[in-house]
Amino acid sequence: MTLPVRRLAAALVLGAALVTAGCGTTEANRAAVVDGRVISETTVQETMAQLNTMDPPLFQEAFTPTYTLTTLLRAPVAIDYLADKGFVASESVARQAAAERGIDDPGPGTLEVIRFATAISDASGQGAFGDAENIELSEALRQQDVEVNPRYGEFDPDSFAVSVTVPSWVTPFNAAQ
Repeated sequence: MTLPVRRLAAALVLGAALVTAGCGTTEANRAAVVDGRVISETTVQETMAQLNTMDPPLFQEAFTPTYTLTTLLRAPVAIDYLADKGFVASESVARQAAAERGIDDPGPGTLEVIRFATAISDASGQGAFGDAENIELSEALRQQDVEVNPRYGEFDPDSFAVSVTVPSWVTPFNAAQ
């Protein structure tokens, strides 16, 4: 092999390594994967935008990307768990609740979060969702295989939540300096 061909081959290998080095296991438009089910970044953004424009709001606090993703991670497991306990929140009920709050064309993520909130509210309101049920649901959540795109933060399997993390190379701003 001649020197120019070796240099070209080395440059191609180096280029491929640089292109793939920052990618990790995440793919484009993936916020998270739960037991093989993909939650896209598009879904997180659309859901967050719709939930934050609801009037009255669905929850007391505003949805952030991390909070929205955590809710989308929990919702399907909680919906199934509560359905087994007799608390079913249908998609039609969720659509009606969205319309009552000003969302005429809710996305799938928004509907899932509304179903989740409705089922939890119904179960709690009837005294059927106490500490024991919360522990059971937490165990069901912990059994999920979850991968989260690092741009959303770090997944904590104990709390089954995504928390915002600051990369080690970012230094906090100090106004006194």
